[in-house]
Amino acid sequence: MPKTNALELKPGSVLEFFDDKELTCGVCLEVKNQRLRVLTAKNREINMAVNRVLLNADGDLNLNEGREKLVRKLAEISQERQELAETVPVEELWELLVEEEEESYCCQELAEMVYSSPPSPNQVAATLRAILKDPFYFKYKDRRFYVNSPEKVEQIKIMLQREAEKEKQLAEGADWLSSIWKKQPAQEPDFKSKIIRLLKDFCVLGKDAPEYSFTKELLSRAKIPLVGGAFKLLVKLGEWKEDENILLYKYDVPIEFPREIDEEVRKIKEKVTEESLSDIGGREDLRDLELITIDGALTRDYDDALSFKELPGGEYEVGVHIADAAHFVEPGSLLDEEALMRAISIYLPDRRIPMLPPELSEEICSLWAEKDRLAISIFIRLDREMEVKDYRITPSLVRVKRQLTYTDVNLFLESEEIFQKLYQLTRRLREKRIERGASIIYVPEIRIWVNPEGMIQLSKQDEESPSQIIVSELMVLANALVAQYFAEKGIPAIYRTQGEPRAEDRPASSDSVLFQKYRQRRLLSRAELSVEPLRHCSVGVSCYTTITSPIRRYLDLVMQRQLKTYLEKSEPFYTQEQLQDVINRIQEPQSNAMFIRRTWTRYWILKYLEQEDITVTEALVLDKGTRFYKLLLPDFMLEVNMKSDPKLDIQPGDTIKIRIERVNPREDILRVTLC
Repeated sequence: MPKTNALELKPGSVLEFFDDKELTCGVCLEVKNQRLRVLTAKNREINMAVNRVLLNADGDLNLNEGREKLVRKLAEISQERQELAETVPVEELWELLVEEEEESYCCQELAEMVYSSPPSPNQVAATLRAILKDPFYFKYKDRRFYVNSPEKVEQIKIMLQREAEKEKQLAEGADWLSSIWKKQPAQEPDFKSKIIRLLKDFCVLGKDAPEYSFTKELLSRAKIPLVGGAFKLLVKLGEWKEDENILLYKYDVPIEFPREIDEEVRKIKEKVTEESLSDIGGREDLRDLELITIDGALTRDYDDALSFKELPGGEYEVGVHIADAAHFVEPGSLLDEEALMRAISIYLPDRRIPMLPPELSEEICSLWAEKDRLAISIFIRLDREMEVKDYRITPSLVRVKRQLTYTDVNLFLESEEIFQKLYQLTRRLREKRIERGASIIYVPEIRIWVNPEGMIQLSKQDEESPSQIIVSELMVLANALVAQYFAEKGIPAIYRTQGEPRAEDRPASSDSVLFQKYRQRRLLSRAELSVEPLRHCSVGVSCYTTITSPIRRYLDLVMQRQLKTYLEKSEPFYTQEQLQDVINRIQEPQSNAMFIRRTWTRYWILKYLEQEDITVTEALVLDKGTRFYKLLLPDFMLEVNMKSDPKLDIQPGDTIKIRIERVNPREDILRVTLC
């Protein structure tokens, strides 16, 4: 019969148990309802459950001797047991028993194998201490020891080595980070690059970071705040700038182009010369046509140009000329795959991330003035009522004559007849779209630029300018006609669709035009991509696609490739199934790009509030909830929540004055109160 450690506990019993993770001994003072009152060798009296006792070796103490003497005796017993434990050959004991790993042993049995004569209570306790201190060879459960297999021993050794290395890295890493935080000299650890990687993952992925717990412990030991601390460390280390856009890392947005793409672009450039771009081939030569571009002042990727001509009988011919990016981006090439992965160019206040490399997007494809460029031209004939009488689409060779900004055109509107007529024409086109059910809800636009020194310039445009109307209406017309062309000829295409707006469920009256526009926009259905030619309600057309920005949007590049192939070969390049696959692949990066642009623009507007020390401004109440008012700051087109107060008579549509109490762009914090 195997021997057991019988727990015949009574006052005076000397016990072994863990106290604050340290194996210690104590004497039982009282037993009551499966709980013990115990005096330890450190003169601490504790109350604990019976199941915490690991060993009750023979050898009781006389409780009548007094507390001081009991503590002294316990200290002597503990000292002797610890010294004996240092001599217990745990590994040799394991080697003796390793072939019998199915067996289990009590501490008394193992002590009898270690000592030649019957072991004393202290020798039994020393055996317990030695085996528990050495974690490799035996598993302890329910006061019995089980022999670990050699494989298990090796696994435990590897695990403990890793834990020891982890503890070393935590200690050294925390010391280093603490010094960096305090701007003190510090010795860089060997694993500096690992710590930097972990800090970046912590900032970008938060709790989803692969080693979140380790990094959290590292920051905690270094006494660095978890919120914002890792980011500030990376700035102090020079790894990131103060205005680092971590959204680009979070959504895995590629900033630089891979070397393989650079090589592909180099080969394209070698083939492209001014002479080769002037080669007509099967294109219509339109270089004598008066083409103009109208874009923002900072634009370098000109992907569309316009022409205008009056025809006999009061009719007009408008030309929309689109850069032929598809000519240079071969289907299935590395460049094409890269563009598909990016899906869209991202324009941020402080940087641009192009879909196509600058050598293409800003040079070879871009419709620069006085440069021969390849294009797809759409000529549209309109009568006096702005009804489309006819249109034609042709590959072309063009040369832009004037490169104008929106501001230029607005200034020339009074002095140049071409712009006056274009404005009148496009205004009438817009009116007709509205008659067909289009929803044109223009809200003020905030334009924000950040110079290399980090200074922020912000301007607000309250209404759409004439030049913007000219460009937007002609692009809408061209895109709608190409969609119509695809639909009528049964050419597979990707269409932009939008259902009817929802009905207003909570009507609110207000004299604020901006408030009414926000309410209208809230009711619009979500726009979607489809391979079916369905109606687009906001645009006011039966079907709609986009083809006018092939340098900036992969969807437009694909539709241009589809159109070109059909014009040249009378057959499509893509099947409907292939186009559905394109939709599936571009939706996520497009959605991410829109979120990044919206969020990062908000970041810089909050920075602007800091820079200009703006503390008081007006707010428009958009909505009222049980806990918060949803406000819009019209001067900055910034939405913010403010705690509601049942004592206040504030309703949606009201304009109020608020005080800005706190701004933290990095944490997206904007706290406001009523003035």
